[in-house]
Amino acid sequence: MKQFRMHGRINIGCLFITVLLIAGGYAGFKFGRVYMAKYFLDKKIFQIAGDAAEDWKAKTYRSNRDIAEAVLLEAKSRGIDVTLDDIAAERNDQTVSIQVSWEGDIVIPFYTHHFDFTIDHTRKVVY
Repeated sequence: MKQFRMHGRINIGCLFITVLLIAGGYAGFKFGRVYMAKYFLDKKIFQIAGDAAEDWKAKTYRSNRDIAEAVLLEAKSRGIDVTLDDIAAERNDQTVSIQVSWEGDIVIPFYTHHFDFTIDHTRKVVY
């Protein structure tokens, strides 16, 4: 009967595929965090704009600054580096508009990806 001995050798194809999977998972994690935060913030801004549009008596959001602060609070909870200067909220008799823009860098070894996001939502005021 033939004995098999382990000599610490590995199939090069398996090693290459493992390294690719690890690198892809790392890049996906770094990019996924930023793009998922943008996605959820986009949905929340749409909801805040709708809530402000339904609140035509200005009970919840008394001013444009209150709307901007609600967006800022949500952005900070998502780990997005936004200031009040990056948020433009405007409410008039017919619409509520919220625009948020920010930029940053995703740094992975040997590559830096610069992103620039702008989210813009306008909702009609409901009477």
